Amino acid sequence: MQKIIITGGNFINKGAQSMLFCLVDGLKKKYPQAEIVMVDIFPSLKGNKKEEYTFQVVNMHVRTILRMAFPILKLLVKPKPISNAEAEISTHFKSADLVLDISGYGVSSHNQKPIWTYATLFPVKLAKKYQVPFMFMPQSIGPFDFTGWRKMVVWPLIKKYLQYPDAIFIREPNCRKYLEKINAKKVIDSFDLVLQSEKIKADNIFKSVPTQNSYPISANSIVVIPNKQLTRITPETEIVIIFSNLIKHLIKNENKVVIARHSSDDKALCDLIYQQVKSEQVQLVNEDLNPLELQEIFESSKMVIAARYHGLIHALKMSKPCLVLGWANKYSHVMNTFNMSDYYFDIRTTDINSLIHASDQLLKELPQYSKQISTQLEAIKTSNIFNYINY
Repeated sequence: MQKIIITGGNFINKGAQSMLFCLVDGLKKKYPQAEIVMVDIFPSLKGNKKEEYTFQVVNMHVRTILRMAFPILKLLVKPKPISNAEAEISTHFKSADLVLDISGYGVSSHNQKPIWTYATLFPVKLAKKYQVPFMFMPQSIGPFDFTGWRKMVVWPLIKKYLQYPDAIFIREPNCRKYLEKINAKKVIDSFDLVLQSEKIKADNIFKSVPTQNSYPISANSIVVIPNKQLTRITPETEIVIIFSNLIKHLIKNENKVVIARHSSDDKALCDLIYQQVKSEQVQLVNEDLNPLELQEIFESSKMVIAARYHGLIHALKMSKPCLVLGWANKYSHVMNTFNMSDYYFDIRTTDINSLIHASDQLLKELPQYSKQISTQLEAIKTSNIFNYINY
């Protein structure tokens, strides 16, 4: 039986969880007898929760990574109880036939702590040690504008380990210029894994398909997805004002609005925004939903205002027109791909009046853009990434 290890996914961020589910579903369809092991470097599941899935969940906390990478640290760093044993983790990699990474945005000098870049590279180190084929699934990589000690420590590790993978799939073309600096073996332009995937079969994911919680929302609502990461660029008070003023404008024009959490990190921000706009026309969904439950909310909407990358991806997957607040190239690239660049706004330079004007304009053109999105989705699906996964 083949063994495939998946790294880079987690159950905290819904984008990461969606990529995990899409990859597992695609692998189950192509290799139904394969043993799939998901190695989680942001572990959150314990005990019986780990047993709910058709794939094995192995927790590798960052402390365990440090202990395995630098054995001398075992004298100073104790493992977290949630983490699986180091010997067990090594055994999985040693016996694997293939490792696939779905980090999304793990190797970069931008908005990323060095420890997480190293954590993303560590599975590559293990795969290289045991001569196991490794592939980075579609994601953003770079830039590598390190300075000081990071340039001396992190940059050499990136050059060393990104030369090993058999293929690196990139979501944005500008990633190629960063990878050219390290002579990566094979760099392939691609699209986000969620956009390429077919409808997920729940029994490919769950041993016993759970009853999905239902969150009925008003038909033709506008779904708003905030992102705490925006507050690393713009003060939280300003982010709350931007979202609340936009929502107030929408409900003034008799629209129904749903504020939906797309990551555990966004819970407090969603609450803050909701407190500013409480109304019968505004619904808050601030529970920890799985991707299938989130899909139900998107299905009932007419439009999405997204600040989370995979909130945008989920909406497009459902052919829902989007207004996007972001800061990274990945947002603008997706909007350009779907010919919706007029509705992408960089949080560093935008203003509320521009957002209000754009929302009014988009609401007038929803049928046109929905059809346009559907057409582009079909084109994307013709270059399915699973055609490249052969071992």
